[in-house]
Amino acid sequence: MTLTLLYAAVFIAALVAVEAIMRGYFRTSERHRAVNHRLSLLDVSDDHGKTYRDMLKERGADGSWRQIPWMQRLQQFYAQSGIQFDARRFALFAIIGGLLTWLAVQFLAPSNLVRIPAFLLICLLVPALVVWRARATRMRKFELKLPEALDVANRSLAAGHPLPAAIALVAREMPDPIGTEFGLLSDELTYGVALDDALINLSNRVGVEDLNLLAISLSVQAGTGGNLVEILQNLSKTLRDRTMLKAKVKAISSEGRITAIFMSIYPFLLYAMIKTLSPTYFDPVWASGYGTIVVSVLLAVMAVGNVILYKMINFEY
Repeated sequence: MTLTLLYAAVFIAALVAVEAIMRGYFRTSERHRAVNHRLSLLDVSDDHGKTYRDMLKERGADGSWRQIPWMQRLQQFYAQSGIQFDARRFALFAIIGGLLTWLAVQFLAPSNLVRIPAFLLICLLVPALVVWRARATRMRKFELKLPEALDVANRSLAAGHPLPAAIALVAREMPDPIGTEFGLLSDELTYGVALDDALINLSNRVGVEDLNLLAISLSVQAGTGGNLVEILQNLSKTLRDRTMLKAKVKAISSEGRITAIFMSIYPFLLYAMIKTLSPTYFDPVWASGYGTIVVSVLLAVMAVGNVILYKMINFEY
């Protein structure tokens, strides 16, 4: 009994010691970590102009937005995702992902006539889905933090600071993605870009609809005058109410969304399960010569059904 208690005491002491060391390490690293990505770059270099150009370049937003329409849309879509392009990491992920995809397609598809189109389709869809997911996540974070950023700017304006100083304060105090985007906005205003144009660039880089309300409010106030503090207070309250409404709608429609997701992936999961348990089960379908046609028709019907299904659970508000 005494030996068991001794072992227990040693274990607890070791656990507490490890926790104390790890807590101290993470607290130290957190103190030395910049609030957002822009400030971490400025810690390395004091050249604001170079930092501004580098950030636009790594986001793919350094070119003109007025190019070929579909190239413009792709570039804008990628810039709104906030993904920082790294050639070596991209090549590594492409090679590993391509190999894993080809192995999975070889296992599930019976012939090269199906494998090659499926492989190419997956290789095109997966990067698009990754960028789309990153974009949606970043936009959601921006929407949640935007009212708080307006409150920070509002307190700065109430203290007597000009609007550029209030925007710079938001860039220093707020985490990503708010901090970095308002930092780029502050840099553009510093380099002589008009407020309206800078707000349009911000909206293009982020893609959040609530920024249109901010741009309109600031543009109207700059042209007609008025109490900017009161305007930002009302705008912050409006954005919070919109966020609460979105959360309520999302909660009410959660059951339908989960059902739609399950119905979308269930046929593929069922096919993979049957193929694993009985590899020769679908051989008669492919041997008949009509397997490719049947699968193509079924995929087309599923695509139409999924479009209708997601239209039923996505609400405009």
